[in-house]
Amino acid sequence: MTMPRNVGAGAGPNQFERGATPESYETGTASGVTPGAVTGIEPAPDEPSTGGSTRSKIRDVKDQVVDQAKHSFRDARDSASSSLNQSRTQAADRIGSIAGAVRSTGDRLRSENQTGIADLTDSLADSVERLSSYLRDRDLSAVRQDVESFARRQPAVAIGVALAVGLVAARFLKSSPRAGGGVG
Repeated sequence: MTMPRNVGAGAGPNQFERGATPESYETGTASGVTPGAVTGIEPAPDEPSTGGSTRSKIRDVKDQVVDQAKHSFRDARDSASSSLNQSRTQAADRIGSIAGAVRSTGDRLRSENQTGIADLTDSLADSVERLSSYLRDRDLSAVRQDVESFARRQPAVAIGVALAVGLVAARFLKSSPRAGGGVG
C-alpha cells in the first residue's frame, strides 16, 4: 500500500518536490516555497535570505574559537617551557655548588694527608661539575633525547638511577618541615 505524497511546506522529511533538495527549500529556490516556509523562521530584514550566511557565520565563529584555543595552547606550552628552562638553570647552579663543596672537601682531606680519598673526591667533583655544565649548556629537548637514548642502551641502570632518585627525593620530602608546622 502506498501513501499519498504531500508536497509543499507541510511535507514531512524526505518528501520534496521532484528535483528539489533540502538546500533549495532553505534558500527559497524550490518552486512555490518562500524563505522560512520549511523552518517557519523568517530571516531578519537586514539579513540575507540564504542559509549560507548563517553557515559562514558559524564557520567564522568556529575558526575564531579554534584560533584562540591554538593561541592559548601555544602560550601555555611556551610558559611551561620557559619555567622548565629556568628550573634547569637553577638545578645546574645548585649542582655546580655541590661540586664546589665536594672539591673543597677534597682539598681539606689533602691538607690532612689523606690523598687517596682526596683524589676520589676530586674525581667526584669533576663528574658533578661536568653534569652541571651539561645541564647549563644543553636545551631541554636535547636532555630528554639523551636520557631516552641512555635508557634504551642501559635499561637496568636507568631503572636503578630512577629508583635511587625517587628514594632520595622521598627522604628529602619526608625530612622537610610540613606546611602545618607539626612534626610528621
